[in-house]
Amino acid sequence: MNNLERILGITFPYELEVSSATNSTNKVKKGAVFFGLPGSQNHGSKYIQKALELGALVAIHNDPEYRSENTNIFYVEDLQKEDYFFKRDKLYYFLEELYKISDIQNANNFYAFTGTNGKTSSAYLCHQLLINQGYKSLYIGTLGTQYNKNEINRSFSSKTTPDIFELFEIFKFYDFQDSISICIEMSSHSLDQNRLKYLPCLNSASILNIGADHLDYHKNIKNYTDAKFKIFDTESVVRLIDDKLQKLSLDYSFVESSQYKMISVSNKNAHSDIFYKIIESSTDQSIFEVVINNPPAGYPEGHRKKYTFTCSLFPEFNIHNLVFALSSLGFSNFQSEDINDLFFLNLPKGRTELISNISANVIIDFAHNADGFKFLLSSIKNYFENLVIIFGCGGNRDKTKRPEMLKIALENGLNVVFTSDNSRDEIFENIFIDASRGNNLDRVKVIEDRKEAIMYGSSLLTEKDCLVILGKGHEETQEINGKISHFSDHEVINEIYK
Repeated sequence: MNNLERILGITFPYELEVSSATNSTNKVKKGAVFFGLPGSQNHGSKYIQKALELGALVAIHNDPEYRSENTNIFYVEDLQKEDYFFKRDKLYYFLEELYKISDIQNANNFYAFTGTNGKTSSAYLCHQLLINQGYKSLYIGTLGTQYNKNEINRSFSSKTTPDIFELFEIFKFYDFQDSISICIEMSSHSLDQNRLKYLPCLNSASILNIGADHLDYHKNIKNYTDAKFKIFDTESVVRLIDDKLQKLSLDYSFVESSQYKMISVSNKNAHSDIFYKIIESSTDQSIFEVVINNPPAGYPEGHRKKYTFTCSLFPEFNIHNLVFALSSLGFSNFQSEDINDLFFLNLPKGRTELISNISANVIIDFAHNADGFKFLLSSIKNYFENLVIIFGCGGNRDKTKRPEMLKIALENGLNVVFTSDNSRDEIFENIFIDASRGNNLDRVKVIEDRKEAIMYGSSLLTEKDCLVILGKGHEETQEINGKISHFSDHEVINEIYK
């Protein structure tokens, strides 16, 4: 009996050369072990036969309703039962042994971010701050993964937050020899599905904001909010929350019972634990102050410490994202007497990205919900004479947000071009009908072809206007009628202006 068999308490039918483990039939490859686990819709045991047909060596599951005479299928009742002391289960120990990686949790520093908007920017900015301070850092999120300043790798997961199988794959790929810092985005789906349970201790956990998104999955705003607050159902040394949300934390016993207090962040309430004030903001430079009124656990003692920073980030909400990144790490590497230069920071591709070296003002952003539209458009319209806004709405997703997105676009833009996003299996005309409900369409141009829409929008610009292209950001594919094809907003803009 080898160690993998011993951990699971089973005996394989013959000696296996296991190369990988997964709970997704999309990732079954030669030498894989397939795990059928409880899912949000179905138990993974439903996909065992398909996994074996695709080449999985064996299948392991914990579904008491599933029985099979196949000697390559094993039922392990306590597969996900956590032990008392370490809070780990057999699945976790199996992956540790398979990949020869011990203690992902306690050997490394995790900085986690969630929010309806901004988590990608905050996590990526935190990643850059750590690198600049001389630490080894790994970013994990919507963009993919990035170790230090290496190229971004998008091969491990299509999800914002990887599951435990993908997390071990990532660590195996990078072959870390020493402890590192991990800046990770936590989506509401991952929190609802308890993907964080394998990381019970975090250096910091942040809720940047809560709006309304993914209600097609969560069904209502309460379930969505409950999912977001699960990020604090951990032993997080630094627990940061937007000041406007602090009262909501009283609804969650695990927040109140923690030994670590909640730290509020605000640019409105000067008495919040961490208060910041924007002194100057332009497309070239922003200057802001951060005042530490009540330091979190792990911060150096001393109240009312003030730090001044300068950077190239704009508009105001990106300073908000940056303050959360700074507050997650602490301010011990900064001077309270001088202006701290953060011009080395860059936003991720497709996040409030003002395209450089072209003859027009063009911003590409990933905003794809009403709150994201409101945050972005209400801020950037102050920097330009008029906005020309191009966007679409994703198919097979929450339909209730579509008319609100168009409403916000019309409130902030002189011209609006409605186009395709990822229509998926929905008919484009039906998506537009949903978006148009209750809206005046006099200033709306409908062009289904996204490239044509961008070309048309660019033709409307004057020198002081800005073309704002929303919804896809860094993405380089588009899904229409179930078919995925290459498409990049950036490439279209480069064709037009270069």
